[in-house]
Amino acid sequence: MRIRISRLVFALLVCSATYSVAGAQVARPNRDLRGRAGRGQLSDSATPAEQQALVRRIRQAFGGVVRRQLNLNDENWKKFERVDRQYQRQRTQLQREERQTRFALKAAMEDTGTVDQTKIAQYLSELTQAQRRRADLIDAEQKELSAFLTPLQRAKLQALREQLNRRVSQMQQQGLAGRRSPQR
Repeated sequence: MRIRISRLVFALLVCSATYSVAGAQVARPNRDLRGRAGRGQLSDSATPAEQQALVRRIRQAFGGVVRRQLNLNDENWKKFERVDRQYQRQRTQLQREERQTRFALKAAMEDTGTVDQTKIAQYLSELTQAQRRRADLIDAEQKELSAFLTPLQRAKLQALREQLNRRVSQMQQQGLAGRRSPQR
């Protein structure tokens, strides 16, 4: 179930970074996740309501961390939430499109009967375009954030998002490794 939790966390924080992680608390998500999700992980039979509740708790916890670590007053916090929500929708859509393209590319590459080079080239082009759009999105978000966050605050936010992404990736790898190892 680690993979499901990791995907929830990843989707929440990377794709819906409404309350992006900040600073010293990056190590805490795993602890909060375990402690609040019921001593470990949600089971495979977790209901959508349980998953949504977990996502809400994670967002609240991370939101508090961002606010504290960036030392945001009420006005700047509201501005941050607005900008983050706006760009999060776009990040989520972009990630969804990129994931679909990656799956399609993988399927095209694994189709040993008829390898369609044109289709593979198209998927590669779409992935490159998605990377450009992601860079443009980051640039536009940084410009908006610069209206009320200092360069130091923006740098901290970026570093913390990267730390979170690494942590989520580690959780996903651990989940994959756990599923691959034989159960005794």
